[in-house]
Amino acid sequence: MGSSDSPIVVIASGFGGTAVCDAIVRLLPKEDTVLLADHAYAPYARRRSAVVIDRLTRLACDVAAERRPKLVVLASAQGCADALEPIRAGLAPVPVIGIDGIVPQAAARSAAGRIALMTGSGCLRGGQLARALKRERGGGRVTWSAVPGLRELVESGRDAGSAVAAEVSTLRAAGVDAIALGCPHASAVAAQVKLAAGEQVAVVDSAALAAERVRRLLMRGGLTTARRRPGRRELVSTDPAAGQAGLATR
Repeated sequence: MGSSDSPIVVIASGFGGTAVCDAIVRLLPKEDTVLLADHAYAPYARRRSAVVIDRLTRLACDVAAERRPKLVVLASAQGCADALEPIRAGLAPVPVIGIDGIVPQAAARSAAGRIALMTGSGCLRGGQLARALKRERGGGRVTWSAVPGLRELVESGRDAGSAVAAEVSTLRAAGVDAIALGCPHASAVAAQVKLAAGEQVAVVDSAALAAERVRRLLMRGGLTTARRRPGRRELVSTDPAAGQAGLATR
């Protein structure tokens, strides 16, 4: 396990993970962050669960050995559904935080009991999600809002405003009064979702919740950095071509 000056490593399927890094830096501006974007295997929802588990556990172990992080964030909705517990077991005692548990948060803020879980299309396996929602508190009241093209727009750095506005308009017309941003690609457009949703619709962001978990855990363990300089940020992609193309748009 790393020291208080070790980095926080964020593992994601792509550049959507920058939304989680941004949320962490807003709360902890002096912390170093490393985003490992697994473009080579993305999107995880199109692969078998066993493949995702094997891939992510190996990636997590490799990056932990190389970077010696004090904490790891698994910033992938499908990755958390498949591999969060195996990664926690493999990296112990290094803490591992996921972006799971957002549905109960949204349910608590919904007066009408009409909740939408917003993700990019292809960011989650529908059947697995349906089974998980049946077991989760508040999950039986959730509509899955998989926004077409959102993942691709975020990954390429293009504006997703029109796609988001159209989806939120549909949800509001259906009576939804709480939207849970359930993947990093949805978190990347949180500001646009909130603008389109208005004051009558609560928006709960999984990236912001994960960042708050990071802050609490580091403070409780006395692992926040004491240095004065702003934190450094690094992005590493498992597909160098995709990584360079994405960086050129940011």
